[in-house]
Amino acid sequence: MSKIKCAVFDLDGTLVNTIDDLANACNILMEKYGYDAKWSIDDYKRFVGNGAKKLVARAFGNTLDENTLDERYREFKIVYDRIKLDNAHAYDGIKEQLDIIKAMGVKLCVVTNKPDVAAHGMVEHFFGKDYFDYIIGGIDGVPTKPDPTTTFKALSAVGCKPSNAIFFGDSEVDMKTAKNANIEAVGCSWGFRSFETLFAEHPAVIIDEPRYISKLF
Repeated sequence: MSKIKCAVFDLDGTLVNTIDDLANACNILMEKYGYDAKWSIDDYKRFVGNGAKKLVARAFGNTLDENTLDERYREFKIVYDRIKLDNAHAYDGIKEQLDIIKAMGVKLCVVTNKPDVAAHGMVEHFFGKDYFDYIIGGIDGVPTKPDPTTTFKALSAVGCKPSNAIFFGDSEVDMKTAKNANIEAVGCSWGFRSFETLFAEHPAVIIDEPRYISKLF
């Protein structure tokens, strides 16, 4: 893969384990509004991947009308931004692997459906300001993954063609995003979805530990 000039990474479940804080933010809202659902962490792993608004809708059992969902979504972003670093942690070995490919001259991008403000804050907390060449999260009014819009924005920002990029992600949403952007996909099975879920999307390869990232370059 010597032609690879840019590596695009999903955030939640790929670079950083965020599931506990995402679940807690939902639980805070559900408790506040008297919605009694005892979701497990495995449930939340299924709920994430399509953006925070979809996560909130699923946490409330898809029972909210559009106006109420908009209100809960706005509140979720505030609550989550306050607690997003309580339990989150970068996956073991991720930073070392990023350092290796960064030293090769590969541009690094984050493309996530996490709200944009939270995404920037989290990436800068764990990896440092300006470590990544471009970061884009979920922005109201901009299509989210698996739509390739934000991926194309990232590639354009670093001057890279899809044929010279590779996309790392832990979910079927990421695999579909890569396909829609005509980018080679790498499934990361240490995240929030199973190997079988990733395999069904036919990525170029599936890796089960971060230490394999640099071996693809």
